[in-house]
Amino acid sequence: MHSEAEAGEQGGHRAARRALRWPVLCWTVILLLIGTVQIVRAEWFDAVLFFAAAALVAASAWLPLPGGGRISRGALLTGTVLAAGALALLPRHGVWMGIGVGLVGVAAIALSWPGAPSRGAAWTTGLRRLAVGWAAILVAGCLWELAQFIVGRLHPEQPSYALSDLLDPLIDTPVGKAAFVAAWLAAGLFLVRRGGRR
Repeated sequence: MHSEAEAGEQGGHRAARRALRWPVLCWTVILLLIGTVQIVRAEWFDAVLFFAAAALVAASAWLPLPGGGRISRGALLTGTVLAAGALALLPRHGVWMGIGVGLVGVAAIALSWPGAPSRGAAWTTGLRRLAVGWAAILVAGCLWELAQFIVGRLHPEQPSYALSDLLDPLIDTPVGKAAFVAAWLAAGLFLVRRGGRR
């Protein structure tokens, strides 16, 4: 009886890991490819950042850490509003802005970490559609950036338009920066809350 229960538990672990395998593999490969492009661009900090993100995504399938910390909606909203206020007031290209964005990223990871594979649950249809939609947006953005980088290398005399260059005129104004920060954090809050309900 005991051995049957252990076998069932082990089977559940294997099934959860199989369910996680392809999403984890796809996102790990995407992040590794982006990091490789950063090496070609000689953007070493960005390369380290993307490789570290790839390592975290890969680790999420196996590390039995507590994930999806339970926190009230009010606390999440308060933290988001405080972060938005701070980031909107900080200079865009300063050290403190980098630290602030990094802290927001760490908080998002801590709140959305999936935890042990044994705790994995099947995704709902809505959550799968959400994941596919955001993945499509991210991949499209990465392909755009890669295309502009290649155009800039092949035809340096012609202008190339990275997404940051296109957004600069908007974000360079105080109102535009505040609106961008608010939209960015609102999207992140939505994803963290939806991921926590998987």
